[in-house]
Amino acid sequence: MAREVHKPSKQAVKRVAAAGDSGKTGATKTALTNRKAAKPDSEPRVVVSLGGAIKAKPAPGTAAVLAIGDEVLRGEIANSNAAYLSDRLFDAGYDVRAHRVVSDTPADIRAAVESLAGEVAVIVATGGLGPTDDDRTVDVVTDLLGVGAIDHAPSLEAMKQRFSAHGFALTPNNLRQVRIPAGATAFANPAGIAPGFSVRVGEAEAYFLPGIPREMESIFLSQCMPRLVQHMVSHGVPKAAVRTFHVYGMGESHIDHRLVGLVGNIPDVTVHFRTASPENHVKIVVRSADFAKSQSVLEQMDHELRKRIGQGIYGTDGETFPMVVGKTLREAGATLALAESCTAGYAGQLLTSEPGASNIFLGGVMAYSNEVKTKALGVPAELLTEHGAVSEPCARAMAEGARNLTGATIAVSITGVAGTKMDGRPGATGTSVPGEKPVGSVCFAIAGPRPTKSVSKLFSGDRERIRRAAAFHALDMARRYFM
Repeated sequence: MAREVHKPSKQAVKRVAAAGDSGKTGATKTALTNRKAAKPDSEPRVVVSLGGAIKAKPAPGTAAVLAIGDEVLRGEIANSNAAYLSDRLFDAGYDVRAHRVVSDTPADIRAAVESLAGEVAVIVATGGLGPTDDDRTVDVVTDLLGVGAIDHAPSLEAMKQRFSAHGFALTPNNLRQVRIPAGATAFANPAGIAPGFSVRVGEAEAYFLPGIPREMESIFLSQCMPRLVQHMVSHGVPKAAVRTFHVYGMGESHIDHRLVGLVGNIPDVTVHFRTASPENHVKIVVRSADFAKSQSVLEQMDHELRKRIGQGIYGTDGETFPMVVGKTLREAGATLALAESCTAGYAGQLLTSEPGASNIFLGGVMAYSNEVKTKALGVPAELLTEHGAVSEPCARAMAEGARNLTGATIAVSITGVAGTKMDGRPGATGTSVPGEKPVGSVCFAIAGPRPTKSVSKLFSGDRERIRRAAAFHALDMARRYFM
């Protein structure tokens, strides 16, 4: 369905007079002792009128995500913040209508904010809050609102303490990153220094957050989301019941086929798919006028979806694959060891990316060469001569050797051909030397109290994708051993 878009004009913003307004874009360097500090998160939000720029009030529940930074436009970093924010906004019931990326040029930032303020009810912007000269977001917003910039006192104090603890000198440019527009609502940054803040721009609520993902995520989840959810409630937009199911070992088309007719005639339910190789995610959204009813319907959908997908579902929402593997081993009272060749520690790195892995992971051997396979894991030299390193017999010997070496309950091995960075891309052949195993060939084995089992897989893609797929499969073998 086509939606009406209200295009803001280029009419100048009516500026709100404020004490200390210099009317200039750009901060002046002043001594730390005579800078005005903001009171902790107590000021009213600033409202700026866009005059005739907004022809109609944006619909409640509409949102846009704005990324600020030359490095994003140049492709030096991926705009992962946009994906993260859109996913959370969607879960909260927002209709995300635009993603925009602009340069660090003040005129570009201002034009984007003014334009979006005429299109959506909520703007979430990231970037440009750091200490360097090209971090200009605060300068632009203060100029847009017609107010001065002031220090956020809690952030200033936290920065002083952090610098002192690490023996860093507090240079004048560092003071730039604790500024907020006078009258803005400030959000302390528990994962960094620069605070976020929110202001009103016309009829829109605008949130400005650091561009560093972990800092943005910390502020957004703890301080912005509660306000955004309340915004929806105050405008009568029903809260959605949402659950994301994480699936491994099944392609998107096969998942979709199994879920045919899942919704049927049940109203207010939508199903959404997303691939995050080698996983797939299925999101169920139920949005009715009664949240309790939505939650009840979601539980019905949960039961039916699990029945159709089965053990392919390893977790939901915030559960990660390594987290679930660790949980499974912990509940079984088991320990794991790894013997990795082509993945060179990738599986071990994944498993230990979650805290508490020391309780279930004893260690691993990166047996990249045949010599290490023989000396460290006890793989017979004659076996390597007869079958080669990329073979199930070798994989079985590696797994048994790792288990004997560490005393782990189970041990999983990986040996294969990962190829080059270009394999799987246009212009690449996707095969290795004639007579050898094709790129993507990986053999696995798992040794434990039961007889050792092995399996061979052929993965597609470039080197990174193959190694990641192999690491996931090895950990999944450990997970399913106790299911």
